[in-house]
Amino acid sequence: MKDNYSIGVDTGGTYTDVCVIDKVGRVTIGKAPTTPGRLDDGVMDALENAGEILGITKRQLLEDALSFCQGTTIGTNALINRRGVKTGMITTKGFEDTIYIQRAIGRVDGLHPDEVRHQAAVKKPEPFIHKRLIKGVAERMDSFGNVVTPLNKEEVKQAATELLHEGCQAIAIAFLWSIQNPAHEEEAARIVSELAPDVFVNVSHKVAPLIREYGRFNSVVIDTYIGPIMVQWYKRLNERLRDEGFTREMLTAQVWGGVMPYRAMMPIGTINSGPVGGVLASRWIAELLKRPNVVTTDVGGTSFDVSVIANYEPIRARETLIMRYRVNIPTVQITSIGAGGGTIAWVDESGHLKVGPTSAGAFPGPVCYGRGGTEPTVTDADLMLGILNPDYYLGGRIKLDVNAASRAIEELGKKIGLGKIETAKAVFDLQNAHMADLLRLVVTRNGYDPRDFTLFCYGGGGPTHGAIYGRELGFKEMYMFGNSAVWSAFGIASADITRIFQRHRYLRVPVQATVINETFSEIEEEALQEMERIGFDRKEIVLRRELGMKFGRQVNMETIPVPGKTYTDQDLEEIYKSFLEYYQSLYGEGAAFIEAGLEIMTFIVRAIRPSVLSAMGKGDLAGQSSAPALKGKREVFLAEAGRFVPVDVYEFDRLRPGNVIAGPAVIEATTTTMLMLSGQVATIDEYKNVRIEECQ
Repeated sequence: MKDNYSIGVDTGGTYTDVCVIDKVGRVTIGKAPTTPGRLDDGVMDALENAGEILGITKRQLLEDALSFCQGTTIGTNALINRRGVKTGMITTKGFEDTIYIQRAIGRVDGLHPDEVRHQAAVKKPEPFIHKRLIKGVAERMDSFGNVVTPLNKEEVKQAATELLHEGCQAIAIAFLWSIQNPAHEEEAARIVSELAPDVFVNVSHKVAPLIREYGRFNSVVIDTYIGPIMVQWYKRLNERLRDEGFTREMLTAQVWGGVMPYRAMMPIGTINSGPVGGVLASRWIAELLKRPNVVTTDVGGTSFDVSVIANYEPIRARETLIMRYRVNIPTVQITSIGAGGGTIAWVDESGHLKVGPTSAGAFPGPVCYGRGGTEPTVTDADLMLGILNPDYYLGGRIKLDVNAASRAIEELGKKIGLGKIETAKAVFDLQNAHMADLLRLVVTRNGYDPRDFTLFCYGGGGPTHGAIYGRELGFKEMYMFGNSAVWSAFGIASADITRIFQRHRYLRVPVQATVINETFSEIEEEALQEMERIGFDRKEIVLRRELGMKFGRQVNMETIPVPGKTYTDQDLEEIYKSFLEYYQSLYGEGAAFIEAGLEIMTFIVRAIRPSVLSAMGKGDLAGQSSAPALKGKREVFLAEAGRFVPVDVYEFDRLRPGNVIAGPAVIEATTTTMLMLSGQVATIDEYKNVRIEECQ
C-alpha cells in the first residue's frame, strides 16, 4: 500500500522520537534512545520501533511512506560545542569588527535579569570566526542600492586566497546594504567559488535579507559555520533511508515554521526546529478544536519551552537570539529555560536548593534510568512522589530504579537538612515554580492574559506538571495528549512545506498603492518560481503576505499579516489602522509615536504547499463512565494534602471519547503520565485528547 504514511522525526534529545500518521489520521509512536555520535542509528531504531507497533518492517514502513521529515539538534550541538567548520569572512572594508562590536549590547544580550545585575563579571560571547579570518575589501553600496565604491575584485581574490591558505572550509560574504543591491556579494561569491569549487560559500542577502547588519552578519556566519555539517548529515541520512526503501524527497523542519526539501534547506533554519514542530502541531490541533488562542508548553528531557498562538497564528520574532548571538531570521517565538525531566537538582555554596539549568542529558540521564547517573533529577523526584509508575515507563520498556533514585534524593536532602520525601517535594515544587514564572513572563510580555487562553501541555513531562502550573496562572482549560512525548515529531510530520521570501524596502507613509502592489507582485513571482524550481506546481502554492512597519524615531519594527489582493488607498488605511492596534496591544496605549509618522520597512511573502495530511481520526462519544480504564490506586504525594494520598490510576489506551475523570487522578499513557489535582475534571474528547477544567 503506497503513500500510506507521513513520518516525522525529532532527534537530538534524550530520545529520538518518530511519529507516523496514516491516511485516516491514526498516530503511531516510535521511540529509541538517541545515539550520540551516530544519530542516524537512533533514527533507524525509532523507525523500527514504530514499524513493530504497526506490525510491519522498517523497510515496509519507508517504502509505503508519503513523506519523511526530520528535525534535528545537530546544528545546535555544533554551535554549543563550537565544532563547526573553520570559517572565514569577507566583508566591506571598515566593517571587519561588526560581529565583535556586537551593537554594544553583547555583554548583556540574552542574559537573564539576575545575570545582568552582575554584568561586570560577564563577558561577550565569542564570535564563531577569529578576527584574523575576517577580511575587508573595498566596495560600498548606499542605502538605496546605488554603487558608491565599485567592488575591488583583486582584493576579493587576495582575501579568498589568504583564507584558503589558513585552511578555511567555508567562507561567508557579507557586505553593507547588499539587501538593497546584492550585485557585489554575488560577484564576490562567484570569484571565491572559481578559486575553490569545493569550499562552502554563502552570502548574507540570501540568508537574512533584512536591515541591521549586526544581525545579518551573525546570521550568515552561523549559517556558514554549520552549513557543511548539516549538508553532510542530511546526505548521510538520506542515503540510509534510500537503502531502506524510501524513494521520496526527504524534508527538513525549519525554525520559521514549516518544512522544506533538505536540498533547499537553510542550515540556520534547523536550529531549534524541533521545538517549533511542537508549536506547528499545536496550531493544527487548535484549528481542529476551534481554540484560536493557545499557550503551548513543552517539557522535554532538558528544557521547558513556551510559545503563544494568537488567533490561530504562532507569534513570530523578526530578530531573535541563538546562544546570545542576535540573528535576523524570522522564527516562531519560543522561550526556553533548563527545566526538563532530566534537569539536575543541586545545592549551591550557600546551602540553597537549586533545580537546573544543567541536565543529565540522554546519557547517563536520571539516576532511576540505571545508566550510571548519580545526580538527582526532576524525574527522580517525580518517581519518589509516586507520580510515575516504575514498571510502566515507556509502556514498560524501561524499568525505573526506585531505590537508586531514593538514595540520590536522600543524599541531596542531607545537604539541606530534609528527609528524602521532603527533598523530592522541594525539587518538584521548585521546578513547577520555574515553569510558572516563565509562563507568566511570556504571556504577559506579549500583552495577553492567561485567563483568555487555552493551555496545551506536551513533551514527556508536560502532562505531569501542567495541571500545577496551569492552575497557578488561571488558564480556563488545559489539554493533554496521548502522544505528548512525540508532539514535536507529530508537528513535523503534519507540517506544511513553507519557504519565506523577504525584501527590505524603506517607504514612508503615505505611499501610493501601486508601489505596494508592485513590490508584493515581484516577491510573489520570485516565490512561485523558486517553489517551481524545487519541484512544486505553482497551482499547489498558497501565498501569504506580511508587512513589517514601525513608527518614526522608534526602533521597534513589528510585523502584521495583510490580505493578498490588489490594494486601494482605502485598503492601505485599514492596514495602517490594524498595525496601530496591534502595536498598542504589545506596548500599551499611547506607546505609538503617531506624530512621527509610519514607516514601512519589510515585505514578507510565505510560499506554502499545504500538507496533504487528512484530519485526525474522530471517535464516537461513549458514556461518561471511565471505570473500564481504571487500573487501580497508587499512593501519590499531593501538595494540597501535604501527604501521600491513594489516587485512582487510569490507562489512557482504555479510555473512550466522552469518559469523565474527577481529580485527583493519574492517567498513564505509553510515553507520558498525566497528573490531575483535586478540584479538576478531565473529559476525553472525540479526538482522544484529555481536556482538563477547574471545577466551579
